Amino acid sequence: MRNIILQYSKDMCAGRLARGFDHCNRVYHLAKHLQDDYDDEVLYAATYLHDIILSEPHQLQSAEKAEAVLHEVGFKPGKIKLVKEAILNHIPEGNPSFKEAKMLHDADILDSLGMVGITRLAIGAFFRKGVKSISSIVGLIAEYKERVEGRLFLEKSKELAKEKIAFMEKALKQLAKEVSIVDVE
Repeated sequence: MRNIILQYSKDMCAGRLARGFDHCNRVYHLAKHLQDDYDDEVLYAATYLHDIILSEPHQLQSAEKAEAVLHEVGFKPGKIKLVKEAILNHIPEGNPSFKEAKMLHDADILDSLGMVGITRLAIGAFFRKGVKSISSIVGLIAEYKERVEGRLFLEKSKELAKEKIAFMEKALKQLAKEVSIVDVE
């Protein structure tokens, strides 16, 4: 069953940079370190299927597609409900109510912070939002950082986020400084 979920994630996310399979894989491995004693079947399915559909609202579209896929592979109905709820609440504004959902939520945010986060957000700004200047990208990344601060649920996530946020602040300050240089002749 895990192999089918993994392959489905690879197939659905193929060719994507910011929210592709690599992102899902990082989110799973980040999430596993956030808590002990969790249902790995639920976490695995939720993390690998949380971004399979990108049309908005992507969390709803992904949750519905994940539900159909999990029914097809014989996932337990009670666990399908949990996976669907976790996917629905993985966005920064989500309100996850159980351990695995909080793990997905926080790991997804953590993968949008630090250097990986800057890179993912810059790619997303260009491809999804059509941003045409680096200074606009700096602004969008800074807005996202502000949007997610204070939205983590788990103590381990908050601890990991500190270093990533400090790095982002320093990198954004440097990037803003570099793009503000104007060559006047």
